[in-house]
Amino acid sequence: MQGQLFTQDFLTRGVRETPSWQAFPDVEYANFESDLHSIYKGLSTESTINEAQTEALVINKVLGVL
Repeated sequence: MQGQLFTQDFLTRGVRETPSWQAFPDVEYANFESDLHSIYKGLSTESTINEAQTEALVINKVLGVL
């Protein structure tokens, strides 16, 4: 996994064992997940948005809900 910040195992399993994850209330996670679904709802893997559009339509919104 050269060039990647985190291993796949950590991202799918290990992160759930961290104190920060365990302290995160389920209801807040559900709200965050719902917000993410709303952001990505109008996009697909075939989207042809450019960098500026990606920043406006996705990145800024995701950072806002974080």
